[in-house]
Amino acid sequence: MVEVYFSENCIWCRKMKRYLDEKGVNFRTVNAKEPYNLRKVFNMTGQTSLPVTVIGNYTVIGFDRNAVDTALQNMQ
Repeated sequence: MVEVYFSENCIWCRKMKRYLDEKGVNFRTVNAKEPYNLRKVFNMTGQTSLPVTVIGNYTVIGFDRNAVDTALQNMQ
């Protein structure tokens, strides 16, 4: 499963979602501005930077194409 923790006004979050769409990846979006979800992001990463993309057992912080591609390859 792939999840993207995002904020509506975050340009990098929009880029991440668009990148995953272009790759044909099915993913679920999670609004990180809701307090419970923001705490979850902090617990996973130790910070509140967005986007946070969870791909299987991998967590990618920010818009990092190489990290996403590696995680997707390892998920298959």
